[in-house]
Amino acid sequence: MTEPLTQPAPLRHLGPTTTLRALSLVRTGEIVPLNRSLDEPPLVDPPVGRPPLQHIARMHNNVRPRSDGSHVVVNDDVITVAMQGTSHWDALAHWGAIEPTDDHVFFGGRTMTETHPEFGAKTLGIDLIAGGVVTRGLVLDMVAFLAGDDADYLPDGRDVTRRDVEAYLAHHQLTPEPGDAVVLFTGFEARQRSGAFLREAGQAIAPGFTLDTLDLWADTEVFALVSDNPSVEPIPMPEGRFHTVALKHLGIHLGELWALEELVRRARDAGRYEFALISVPLNVRGAFGSPANAIAVL
Repeated sequence: MTEPLTQPAPLRHLGPTTTLRALSLVRTGEIVPLNRSLDEPPLVDPPVGRPPLQHIARMHNNVRPRSDGSHVVVNDDVITVAMQGTSHWDALAHWGAIEPTDDHVFFGGRTMTETHPEFGAKTLGIDLIAGGVVTRGLVLDMVAFLAGDDADYLPDGRDVTRRDVEAYLAHHQLTPEPGDAVVLFTGFEARQRSGAFLREAGQAIAPGFTLDTLDLWADTEVFALVSDNPSVEPIPMPEGRFHTVALKHLGIHLGELWALEELVRRARDAGRYEFALISVPLNVRGAFGSPANAIAVL
């Protein structure tokens, strides 16, 4: 039998204290959704190829008589959705690695038995955080900081290094704390609209966090790294090494393809780069990811 999971260090810091700290940041009570639409077309990404959402009617204007001569009209529907097809969380079981340096594959010393032979995760599924996340979000507006106020997105190859992050945090007088969610804005939505994401021969290009930032996130014990791009790390992904360290070795959740343009616009206008982040992932036991279902409360 699988032993109970030793809770990842970042998760240990989620609780009443982080909730109260996050809610203390609320000033105006305005809500900013952080989710792309679930039914938007999926990214053209040949290595992944996630299917689009299917939305079908189970009952469509089903008319039923009542004893008084009136009628009720019932509509009922079903969706099939890729858990990581749009704004989403990666569960810790989403990504493992077989490496010569250790004999485990997933976080917490888990081997392939975590996801085998039965389908689904035994201990590292999205249900770890399905009870809800309320924590402080730190906005890293690296587009304005690195490319200038007039830029829509980071240029090709302008990835975000630890030195960049430390300079940004010092400039905005921000200090990551245990349990925080660090939110990286690269301007990916604008990059996608411009056609600069996919190039000739289907090559995908998008900046992201470099590997050297991971020591910083480990030291500060953040709960999650969230980005507007599809992978948090740069695309093309250099062998998924960022995912390997974050999910397998550090137990840091990753959020990808989040809709951040409105949040960043509000942050720039107010000059405030911290907010209350609230997310309730789908409570599907053993799932490898979930739509983000996230909001910022300002």
